[in-house]
Amino acid sequence: MSPPDPRKALEALASEHGLPILRFLRDRDWTLASQVSEALGIHTTTASKHLTAFYDAGFLARREHPARRPTHAYRLKSPVIRLEFDLAERVESSDAVALGAAFFEALMEALEHVGGARLTGDLVTRALGGGDWRPALGARLSAIDDPRAAFLSLIGDTRQSLANLVGHATADRLVRMAMERAAEGRADLVAAIGLPEAMP
Repeated sequence: MSPPDPRKALEALASEHGLPILRFLRDRDWTLASQVSEALGIHTTTASKHLTAFYDAGFLARREHPARRPTHAYRLKSPVIRLEFDLAERVESSDAVALGAAFFEALMEALEHVGGARLTGDLVTRALGGGDWRPALGARLSAIDDPRAAFLSLIGDTRQSLANLVGHATADRLVRMAMERAAEGRADLVAAIGLPEAMP
């Protein structure tokens, strides 16, 4: 489920009635739009619109109020309201797995040229526990809720395992080459994961 769009709450806050409504609610229990409207001298529809926007933003609690027609009562959840915006791009697990597979495949090809099947087998054993690396890689990248963190962890662990086999300078060079190949045609995903900072 995507987070609520904050624009209505920001518009309500920015209006001339936004803060007065919230301040009015600060020291009160359950309050109706008609009570807000009467106390602040504004139209009930204006009060109701603001209360709904603040409820949708998570600032207010709401409950049904018995009346002839459906109505709600509102109260502040807390006297402190914090606005937080997460502007980070989201990385899907399947995208991280696809990028991880492209990276590991490119790395295995490069490593095959450096040290043959024995060296690639040693890396798979150290980094992914041995066996067929594809399912192990998919399981590892899917096991962590944050695909970005899972991918960056894979890169770091693979780099360290590789450094133990061929030294840090060669490991960094091989990881960089493999990432460059894996990143071809995936510029948006690479930017979302933040690979420029993660590269050696």
